[in-house]
Amino acid sequence: MQAAAPACAPMRNAAGYPLAPRWESGALGNHLILMCTNAKQSQAFAGGLSCLHADCNVNAFGAALLKVLHAEDRQAALDAEWDKGVKWTCDAPPTVAQANLCNERAALIKANWSRWSAGYAVAVWKVKANGAATTRPAYALANGVLGTKEVARAQVGAICNVIRPTAPATGGDIRAEFGPANAPGVVTICSKQ
Repeated sequence: MQAAAPACAPMRNAAGYPLAPRWESGALGNHLILMCTNAKQSQAFAGGLSCLHADCNVNAFGAALLKVLHAEDRQAALDAEWDKGVKWTCDAPPTVAQANLCNERAALIKANWSRWSAGYAVAVWKVKANGAATTRPAYALANGVLGTKEVARAQVGAICNVIRPTAPATGGDIRAEFGPANAPGVVTICSKQ
């Protein structure tokens, strides 16, 4: 069993409301599909749980979902319910039937993703404006420690790579690698657009 539930911040539509989880019943089992984004909202993905019809306690499944949805700290609630109820994951399904169930869920997600995620766009992080200047300083970031000496200049408006290690900045901004040929470990201040 996986030690904890995967991080799943709820995707939000243009009005800021979280996209509801999907409850889908397939030929092999039931699937709870969570519409997720990473903490920086730069990647969207589907997470979820599935159970074979023969094994599925729909009432317990639904009760766990309600606990998570109504919790103050959704991730902590998801972790708790995960620890209580999840005995295997699609990373390593223990039987052929469960592997087929995972394939069924993946096919449902693939067939419906564009419709389910309509109205959602991942966040784009760009090199933050720097007054009237067209560039801003960039610094080395090694092992989480930000250097103090400028090592490059970043073009204002260039796309930032928030998937790689980043460092915090002030006001909700982050320090991240930037540009199409970004040098690994060279970061500047980026803001979410």
